Amino acid sequence: MDKNMKRLLELVRSACYSWSGNKRDLEGALGIGHGRLEEILDGQPELRVRHIVSLARLLKVRPSDFLRLAYSDEESTATQRLEDWVGEPKPPNARRKPQPLAPEHEQQIRELIRDELAKREK
Repeated sequence: MDKNMKRLLELVRSACYSWSGNKRDLEGALGIGHGRLEEILDGQPELRVRHIVSLARLLKVRPSDFLRLAYSDEESTATQRLEDWVGEPKPPNARRKPQPLAPEHEQQIRELIRDELAKREK
């Protein structure tokens, strides 16, 4: 396991232990079975993104804070941002701009509609 992943596990461990609730409630919030927390914090099974997101929700912090703090040395060497590659994120339910139909498809749809309307007039 690399040093950044160890640091991430330690950060998650510290966050879990700083939470004021009981261990069973914490495991429930993380969506893991009773008694599995210590195994995950030891790296077996692997820590998953959903665990980090669930813990962040529970603590009312940003999930990105975990990666930012655990991978701080990587952050200082980054020369670009993810947005430079993929653009600005859009909300999950945002509508995409409809793409225009190819002329041959548009013609086929017009013919189908005309045929259906003609059938109804009879």
